[in-house]
Amino acid sequence: MDAWLDGGIVAEETVSLHVNSVSSALGTAFFEAMRCYPVPGRGTAVFRFNAHFRRLARSLSVVGAKLPLTAGDLLTAVADIVRANSAEDDTCYLKVMVYWDAVLAGSSLVDLGALTPRVAVFLRRTPPSFFDGCPRLRCRITSWRRIDDSSMPTQAKATANYYNARLGLTEALSTGYDNVIFLNGKGEVTEAAEANVFVVDRRTMSVVTPPLDSGVLPGVTRDSVLELLRDDGRFRVAEGRLLPMDLYAADEVFLTNTAHLVRQVGELDGRPLAAGPNTLAASLKREIASGSLSTDRRPEWFTTLPVSSTEDA
Repeated sequence: MDAWLDGGIVAEETVSLHVNSVSSALGTAFFEAMRCYPVPGRGTAVFRFNAHFRRLARSLSVVGAKLPLTAGDLLTAVADIVRANSAEDDTCYLKVMVYWDAVLAGSSLVDLGALTPRVAVFLRRTPPSFFDGCPRLRCRITSWRRIDDSSMPTQAKATANYYNARLGLTEALSTGYDNVIFLNGKGEVTEAAEANVFVVDRRTMSVVTPPLDSGVLPGVTRDSVLELLRDDGRFRVAEGRLLPMDLYAADEVFLTNTAHLVRQVGELDGRPLAAGPNTLAASLKREIASGSLSTDRRPEWFTTLPVSSTEDA
């Protein structure tokens, strides 16, 4: 596979990082994951590109750093890598990495704002089978707590934050589960490892997801699901505080992120939850995964790729 690195196309395996670099040794890097779709009559388009770009720029701001490229530059980079890999007709998963390769001379007291980060974009094709069904997960509430905003900014998509997710996921896998649900220091539900959490109560026809200030990443898929549900009108949709009891008593619990879109929690701490093709989670997965995701209804969610810089040259 080819990758995009600082303005050019390179072989993916040539993108490397010194083990004593700022990003490697200090765990300091930021990233975004996006999806692009072939849209009939419009070419290849990135789903909610502007939301992803804004979140990436905001994430870097917490360490006083800025992106070394504009939104237009990044969109052109995506166009270049899609065409370099002949993926114009494929649904693709894209990862944008922003990192620092300056090698530490001794002290780790580095002013990131004084260093120019590098930007790499990687691409993976999504097989058609990915969109079949809605995977069911066995989850548990982890003994690890979600990191607190007073210690680490949970709304930044920083690689360092994912160590917290890895601890929970390691616990899940070692005890026979697929994923975990984190609580914050107040005992409130936050998110899963690398995914936002939604709770469905059909008795009150409500769908609730934890608010951002509880310690969750502002997921783009999370936001998209909230908009879709509000437009649907059948459910009362809210961002509200949730306790473990709310999950145990729920009719459905599901997870959302860019990598997997929607997954059902079929079991939580040994308690069964509704799962299958007739659930709200499954219907949302079908709508989000419908190739062009209702582009006629929401054209503003899709940003068409420009003519690539290599074709301009």
